[in-house]
Amino acid sequence: MDDASRRAGRTVPPPDACDRIPKDESYAPPPVIHLLLSIVAILAGCALLYVGGDMLVSASTWIAKRLGMSAIAIGATVVAIGTSTPELSVSLGAALEGHGDISVGNIVGSNVCNILLVLGLCSLFRTLQASRDVYRIDFPILIAISGLFTWMIRDAVVSRVEGIVLVAGLATYVAWNLRRAAEDEQVGEFFVGEVSEALGDEDEQHWGKPVLRAIAGVACLALGARWLVLGSLGALEPLHLSEAAIGVTIVALGTSVPEIGTSIIAARKGQADLAVGNAVGSSVFNVLGVLGLTASLRPVAAHDVDPLDGVILIAVSLAGLVLVARAGGIGRVQGAILVMAYTLYVVTAFGMPI
Repeated sequence: MDDASRRAGRTVPPPDACDRIPKDESYAPPPVIHLLLSIVAILAGCALLYVGGDMLVSASTWIAKRLGMSAIAIGATVVAIGTSTPELSVSLGAALEGHGDISVGNIVGSNVCNILLVLGLCSLFRTLQASRDVYRIDFPILIAISGLFTWMIRDAVVSRVEGIVLVAGLATYVAWNLRRAAEDEQVGEFFVGEVSEALGDEDEQHWGKPVLRAIAGVACLALGARWLVLGSLGALEPLHLSEAAIGVTIVALGTSVPEIGTSIIAARKGQADLAVGNAVGSSVFNVLGVLGLTASLRPVAAHDVDPLDGVILIAVSLAGLVLVARAGGIGRVQGAILVMAYTLYVVTAFGMPI
C-alpha cells in the first residue's frame, strides 16, 4: 500500500483484481444530459415535421397540377389531407410501436390546439370574421365527428372496423367538399387560396425535383415523428405522466406547428376563411383521416383516453362555433381567452396545481 492510499484510508486492489470486478455493460447518460438530448430531439422532430409536411404538400400539389387537376380539386384533396401528414406520421408510428395512448392523445390534443391555440393566436393579429358557411356547416360537422369519436373511444379501443368507417367518412367529406367548392364561389376561392399558398413561387418544368422533394418530405416526416415521440417520452419521464397526457400536450403541439404557421400567415393577410378553415378542416381530417387510417391498419388501444376527452373536444368545438358566429367575430379579447384556455388545458393535462 502506498502513502497516498494509506492517507485516503483505502486499499488499492492488486492489478488483476480489477478484471474480476463486474462491469455494467449498459450506460445511461446523466439526467441533465438525458433531458437536454430529449429536448433537442423534440425540437428537431418538430422542425422535421414542419419541413417534411411543407415539402410533401408543395410537391404533391405541383404533381397534381401537372396531372391536370383543378385548383379547387387540389385544395379539397391534396392540400387538405396533406396538412394533416404530421399528425398521421406521429399517430401511425406511435400505434405501430405500441404507444396507442400517444397515438389517440395526439389527435385529441391537436384538435384542441387547432381551435383554442391556433384561432386564439390568429385573432391576436387580426379579428377573425369568417363566412357564414364556416359556422353553419364546418363547425357543426366537426362537432358531429367529435361526437362520433366520443362514442368510438367508449371501450378504450378504436377497432379496424371503426377505422374503416372513419376512412369512408373521410372519402364522403372530400367528395362533398369538391361538390361544395364547385357550387360555392367563396369555398372555391378558399381552396384556390390554399393551393397558391402550397405552391408559393415555384414554377418547375421537370418532374425530378418535385418527386425527390416528395420523397424527402416523407423521410422527414417519418424521422421527425420518431424523434418527437422518443424525445417527449424522455423529457417528461421524470413527471411520471401517462402516455395520453404526453400525446395531448407536447406531441400534439409539435404536430400542430404547420397549422399554427399557415393560419397565422392567412390571418395577417386578412384571409379569415383560410385561417379558420385550416384549423377546422385539419381537425376533421385528424379524426376521419389520421385516426381512421391508423385504426384501419392496426386497431388502436388507448386505455388513458376516455369519453371525457371526447366531451372536451365537443365543448371546444362548440366554443369555437359560438365565437366565430358572434357579430364581431373573434377579436383580441376572445383570442386571449382562447390562448389562456389552452394553457389551462395543458397545465391540467400535466397534473400541475392551478
